[in-house]
Amino acid sequence: MTAKHLVFGVDGADLSVVQAIGPGGMPAFHRFMNEGAFAKSRSVLPPATLPNWSSFLTGVNPGKHGVVDFTLRRGYDVSFTAGTIREVPTVATHLDRAGLRVACVGFPATWPPEKLKHGVFISGWDSPVAFEADRSFVWPPDLYDRIRQRFGTPSFDDVDEFHSDRPGWIEALADRLTARIERKTELASWLLRQGPWDLFAFYFGETDTAAHHLWSVHDPDSPRRPLALRGDAVEGAHPTGLERVYQAIDRAVGRLTREGRGEVTVISDHGSGGSSDRVLYLNRVLEETGFLRFRSRSPIAPAASFAKRLALRGLPPGLRERLFRLGGAALPSWLESRSRFGPIDWSGTRVFSDELNYFPALHVNLRGREPEGTVDPKELPRLGAELRATLLSLRDPWDGNPIVRTVFTREELFHGPHTDRAPDFLLDLHLAHNYSYNLMPTASAPPGTGPFRRLAEGEWLGKKGRSLPGSHRDLGLFIAHGSSVMAAGEIDMALLDATPTLLARMGQPVPPHMDGRVLWEILDLAALDAAASRSPTPPSTLSSPGTEPKSDRGKEGRVAARLRALGYIE
Repeated sequence: MTAKHLVFGVDGADLSVVQAIGPGGMPAFHRFMNEGAFAKSRSVLPPATLPNWSSFLTGVNPGKHGVVDFTLRRGYDVSFTAGTIREVPTVATHLDRAGLRVACVGFPATWPPEKLKHGVFISGWDSPVAFEADRSFVWPPDLYDRIRQRFGTPSFDDVDEFHSDRPGWIEALADRLTARIERKTELASWLLRQGPWDLFAFYFGETDTAAHHLWSVHDPDSPRRPLALRGDAVEGAHPTGLERVYQAIDRAVGRLTREGRGEVTVISDHGSGGSSDRVLYLNRVLEETGFLRFRSRSPIAPAASFAKRLALRGLPPGLRERLFRLGGAALPSWLESRSRFGPIDWSGTRVFSDELNYFPALHVNLRGREPEGTVDPKELPRLGAELRATLLSLRDPWDGNPIVRTVFTREELFHGPHTDRAPDFLLDLHLAHNYSYNLMPTASAPPGTGPFRRLAEGEWLGKKGRSLPGSHRDLGLFIAHGSSVMAAGEIDMALLDATPTLLARMGQPVPPHMDGRVLWEILDLAALDAAASRSPTPPSTLSSPGTEPKSDRGKEGRVAARLRALGYIE
């Protein structure tokens, strides 16, 4: 046995896709499900990448670990963040303190790597280098040299998603992603052999990339399905590109499980689904309902947006990266801030939005907090009630259905000392006939556009940083398999339950600061007792978070460049 416990993080993996492919196409996943436990795990809301992976890795909600989004807002300015703002160590550090050997590889929002005494830590795609990793994201540092010598310079992105509209890009994507999965599997296999490991955790992000770009090609009912594919009677004859990527992940997980010969956890940060062709301009809604006022003229916002587009699409990736590094993220932060908020007249604004497609949320222009705040803190309860009533009454102009399901305060979703990093209100939107609405920035809307419009055919395939055919869902994937797990079938659970359950399966006590629960209903306690008697667990020194990592503001420029290169920000 080279790893007692294997964890596979599969970004955006959706249980419904796994079930639709079936055991013939994904034998490893289905064997684990049949012999163990599985669930549509509930993501932390909103189902965004960084807060959910950070929650899984720490076992606490964003109000405690502090990673709420890719950026932090300070007044009317945003700055780029990474794992350096996470205030709670990952489970890798907890286990390392207990004397266990851990390998944690590739998870987002983990740069800089945690300096494990007994293991290795390789940071994921929020590392400071956008396309090729350097020694700063590997611990111990000499491991980087060994990886580079054997596998070449580690690369995060070899498909350049900002040019997804180029001829042939979509058609080649599945092949390129499956090839990347195979390369990463070779790396994982080599790292496994450097064990034995008590915990080996490895991240695959290719399922998320495939879902974002290939959903309309995969789904015959997608309103954004290319016209050339409509009416094709080939469903089921050959795997779609999305299915091929899922099958490649199954092969990778199956191989690594055979080589590791340990217990298995498979988890995703969120699920995936299709995007509609319906666009919602949230700040325009706020303007028309009296919560926000735009300036009559705002040349800065269009100029900032143009500069961003030029950098993202017109510059070679290496030069793009170097430019975004300059000045500790001063330039990208300034451009992002002006693009989001430049058109807003603060003197006439009570509520405003970042208009992020993956993170529908609202900020109050609060007096004493914002530089030009207009809302007295005493008015917040009344404002919240007015805002809820307005948004819950918002109707889709094409079918009359409600758009907003729930308006949450941040305190309803998060708890902990860093809850104030979150927006004041977060929105849970209905689906439009099973497809998500597309939030787009009002500043980029065609002249004369109201709160809604439909995408033109030329926009259906989208582009990174704008609406894409696939989007996130709040139900992801969880699978547990091994001698410690009974054949429990499908269960009910939340993402935050996965971490304490993993610790329990490893024979480790669960720190009291963790938010989830142990899924005792799936555990074979007799098997756990027998394992403990055969291999006593070292005394645990797990502790509540006390030493908080400090933010490294000087490195945010490099982090921003990585986020931009991945397309989470424009």
